[in-house]
Amino acid sequence: MNAKRILVSVVVSLVLLLGLAPMAYAAEDDVTGSFTAANVVPDVTVLEIYSDSELESVATNLTPQVMYYVKVTAGDPNTIDDIDEIDVALFYDASGNDISPSTPSAAATAWFKWDKDGGGSEWTVSAGSPTSWTITSGSSVKPSDMTASSDDWVFAITPGKVATESPGTGDWDMYAEASDDALDDEMYNRDKEMLWYGEISTSATAAFGSVTPGTGFADNTNEAGSISVTYTSNGDYNQKVKSAASWAGSSFSATYDATGSTSSVQEFSLMAYDADTFGSAVQVDTTGVSIDATGTITGETGSTVSANTVWLKVADTFAVDTYSGSINYIIADR
Repeated sequence: MNAKRILVSVVVSLVLLLGLAPMAYAAEDDVTGSFTAANVVPDVTVLEIYSDSELESVATNLTPQVMYYVKVTAGDPNTIDDIDEIDVALFYDASGNDISPSTPSAAATAWFKWDKDGGGSEWTVSAGSPTSWTITSGSSVKPSDMTASSDDWVFAITPGKVATESPGTGDWDMYAEASDDALDDEMYNRDKEMLWYGEISTSATAAFGSVTPGTGFADNTNEAGSISVTYTSNGDYNQKVKSAASWAGSSFSATYDATGSTSSVQEFSLMAYDADTFGSAVQVDTTGVSIDATGTITGETGSTVSANTVWLKVADTFAVDTYSGSINYIIADR
C-alpha cells in the first residue's frame, strides 16, 4: 500500500516538472535582396524577303511596284520589349562587292523602320523625295507578345518605280538592325535581283486635219507634231510606236498598211520619230517599231519627250469621212 502511494507521487511530480519547461517557437525577419539584369545586345537571327504574305516563297527576283514581305527575326534576353527599333534597308550594290547601305535615294537605297515609340508612324520608309517606295502598315506585322525572348517582324514593302535594274554584275542587298537604347545587332542577306520596269503616259492627240487622197510621206505634209510622251524606267529602255490595224469613220473604215505603199483603196500608213525630223522618221507597223533606243534610267517623275511627230500617207482613192484610231506609244526593255 505504501509502495503504491510513493509511485503515484513520483509520476505527479514529473508531470508538474514538464509543465514548467519553456515552449520553443519559430520567428522571422526580412533582409531585402536585389539585383539588376544587365542590358545585353539584341540578336538578329533571320532576314529574308518573300513574295507572299504567308512567307512561303522566298523572292530572289524583285519587280518595282510589286509588294513583298521582309521578315526579321530578332531576340533579346531582356525580352523583345527592350527592342526600340528594327531597321531594314534594301540597297543597290552596283559592283557586287557587298557594300553597306547608304543614304536614302529612290534609285539605290530604301530604309524601312519599325519604331516602338513611333505612335502613328510606327512603320515608315525613307527613300529620298519624290519616291514611290512604300511600306503598307496594315499588312506589316509586329510580335503580339512583347514578353517573348524572340519573335518576327514583317515589313510589307513595295520597291519604287526607278529602283535600279540589276541585269549585270550589280545586285540588290538587304540589311537589318535591331537596337535598344544603347546596343544593336545587324545582319545582311545579299544577291537579290531587281527586274526591269517601265511605264508611259501621254494625253496628246495627233490631229492631221483635212488631207488629200494620194498625198503623204513628205516633210511638212500631213504632219502631226508636238506629241508629248513621258517615259519612266529603272533601266535602259526603248521608245516604240505602233498603229491600230484599222481606223473607223462614221460610214467607212480605213485599213492600215504597214509597208507604206498604200496601193489599195482605203489604205493609210504612218511614219514617226521622236522629233520633228522627217529624214529620221521610221515606218510604223502594228506591233511596235523603235523610234529611239537610247533611253536610260529616269527619275521618279520620268523623262518627257515633247516633240514626237507623226506623218500620214493615204491611198489615191479614199471615201470622204473623218477617221480616227489609236497610235500607241510604247516603252520596252532593251
